Amino acid sequence: MTAFLIIPLAFLLGFALVRAATCTVAATMRWVGEGKLDWLFGLLIVASWAGLVLFLLLQYSGRAHIPVDIEIGWQLFFGAAIMGVGALINRGCFVGTVGYIGAGKFSYILTFVGLALAMLLLRVDMLNPFGPVVMTGRTPTEGNIAKQAVLLGFAVLSLLSIWLIIAKRNMAMLALLTVGITAALIYGTRPEWSYAAVLNSLLVGQGLSVGMTVELAVVALFAGAVFSSWLKNKFHPQFGTWKLAAANLAGGFLMGIGAAAVPGGNDVLLLWTAPGLTLYGAVAYLVMIATIAVMLVVMPHATKAMARSPWFQKPMRE
Repeated sequence: MTAFLIIPLAFLLGFALVRAATCTVAATMRWVGEGKLDWLFGLLIVASWAGLVLFLLLQYSGRAHIPVDIEIGWQLFFGAAIMGVGALINRGCFVGTVGYIGAGKFSYILTFVGLALAMLLLRVDMLNPFGPVVMTGRTPTEGNIAKQAVLLGFAVLSLLSIWLIIAKRNMAMLALLTVGITAALIYGTRPEWSYAAVLNSLLVGQGLSVGMTVELAVVALFAGAVFSSWLKNKFHPQFGTWKLAAANLAGGFLMGIGAAAVPGGNDVLLLWTAPGLTLYGAVAYLVMIATIAVMLVVMPHATKAMARSPWFQKPMRE
């Protein structure tokens, strides 16, 4: 696959992100507040399709970029927990933030400003509490019963999603399928394409990518989200209150701190590292969800206020 194909794929990814519940915070709130697991199940469908596509890319192209595992220790747990706290304060993970911006909620742009500030802060050695990430390599899937079992589970869930689309005409499931496939194709081709990577490159003075492919893909991602919202008459430009803006800035900053300990941040965990069968990806993502859930339980009034907020995005459904 040529590098420039990630641009239309990113547009399609952004388009699909706002058509179903793809935000970890929203899905966890639905679980804790309403006892419903359907949105969390949707995220599992995303990971299943992404995992299958990454596996097929590796098997049949031999050139796919597959994540490697890192050492699991206090730094990973701390970083994942901080990402969970930041995502809840922000009222959306990085994946959900794309959807919010696509709907015209422009205070969420400050989420990425907060991310950039965290990156700048952590470049100062005396202010960076984290040690270097220790990579432990990647265990081959062949002969690894646990990984083969996970892949089988991915296949079963993927087939179930196809059945739901055909038999139940579940178009939200089609959007989730699209998110998983397009994300895997992009990360499997250019794992450095994400907005976090672009921000980091600019901050360290690395300049633009060859042909501006990565930067154009990031623009296409947000353009796809905006276009998708506009087609459904859901695009309503507004900035929101100063309190929300401050929450977005603080939330993005904390998620950026956490991403320094858990490479890539929470969007990469869902769309690449966990589907890529890394143990650290699955552990970190579960820790993040658990952190959000615990905070929601101990702060029930805040949870209700967030759920009532017009800024709390509901997924579009056909």
